[in-house]
Amino acid sequence: MRVLWFTNLLLPEACQALGRPVDGSTGWWMSALLERLKARRDLKIAVVASAGAHDAHFEKDGVEFFVVKTPWRRALWSRLGSYRERLPIRRQLVRYAGMIEAWKPDVVHVHGTESEFGLIKAWGLSNAPFAISLQGLMTPCARRAYGDLLPAEIHGFLRGLPGVSTVCHERWKSFRARAPYEEAMLCAADTVIGRTEWDRAWATAYCPDVRYRRVDEILRPQFHGTEPWSAEECRPDQIFTVAGCEPLKGLHVLVEAAYRLKPLFPGLAVNVAGAGFLPRPANDYARYVLDRIDRCGLESAFTFLGQLDAAALVRQLRRAHCYALPSFMENSSNALQEAMLVGAPCVASTAGGTPSILVAERSGLAFPAGDAALLAGQIGRILRDERLAKRLSREARAAAAVRNDPARVEAQLLGAYEELAGGCAKRRHA
Repeated sequence: MRVLWFTNLLLPEACQALGRPVDGSTGWWMSALLERLKARRDLKIAVVASAGAHDAHFEKDGVEFFVVKTPWRRALWSRLGSYRERLPIRRQLVRYAGMIEAWKPDVVHVHGTESEFGLIKAWGLSNAPFAISLQGLMTPCARRAYGDLLPAEIHGFLRGLPGVSTVCHERWKSFRARAPYEEAMLCAADTVIGRTEWDRAWATAYCPDVRYRRVDEILRPQFHGTEPWSAEECRPDQIFTVAGCEPLKGLHVLVEAAYRLKPLFPGLAVNVAGAGFLPRPANDYARYVLDRIDRCGLESAFTFLGQLDAAALVRQLRRAHCYALPSFMENSSNALQEAMLVGAPCVASTAGGTPSILVAERSGLAFPAGDAALLAGQIGRILRDERLAKRLSREARAAAAVRNDPARVEAQLLGAYEELAGGCAKRRHA
């Protein structure tokens, strides 16, 4: 079977071949999956990415890579931080369609609806069998782009300058601009691949007769082989989270929860992994969060660790007394799944697809997105009750070991590929 992938970023294998720095913070779930698939003799895989300064075509470890030069207009918009970089360029889509025609895959697999690749099928540029994997979803993300905050609360740095567009506002516009294209992609796809009841519901809302297949994710090997979290070895009252510089990730909710917890747990410490906060805030939301920490008198409680590699994340999870996910929107948070596989006791919001990942009161504790008081209460339960923490740890690790088992995920994906290729072949010959 010949399978052609489209991705919106350069995978580490391509970066290494081109001599470019590897960004280990994103896309690693595709690399983990590729590692499994490229060892199979019954598959031939090629990967197309529009993320290059120059065109490139090479083979590495049996996988063919096509790196497509980013159009100059898109590169310019990207440098300006404009949402326009997310809008499709038809000339580029025609070029991708030509690559499909030349390579003649049995299946085209588009990773995510954030980029324009799915429009190749939606705009009638190719008749190849298309599968689209869901990552984020634009319409619900647009609705929660500011979390529970008002834009004026975040834009204080630029207050008094009417018409100035901030990073958070551009992000909101980007989500809204991409939503109609996303709907067209999912309606045209032959198969939609997802992982949660939430993304299944949205795919069905877009297209009632959608062919939906569940395929979970393979996590990085460092998380599969690590020693599990231990109540005896963790650092009491230490909370760990992975946060991005955007309101829908909800770090400001964790700040308020920490403010409520600090009088009860004087030694409370919150470690935050993720870029963009220190040494210099990257955007308006990062400035807002740092200001909230300062106003709450929590400067000594919060430590911003920057971007961490997999080994450092494992160390933080094993040290933490609790892992917190305060997001307003997630599909299937990779950071949460990694925390569960290590066995860290988890507290997560019920936003999006998280209830399909963490079962409340069994593999973790839950709270409604934005409810800082209940988030504080659920964290407090774990910090006080060692028996509860141990039980949550065991159940989280057991659930993740099944859900993220590499052999199981590989079988799920191959089943989806075989069904798609076989079904489309039958329809062509009918």
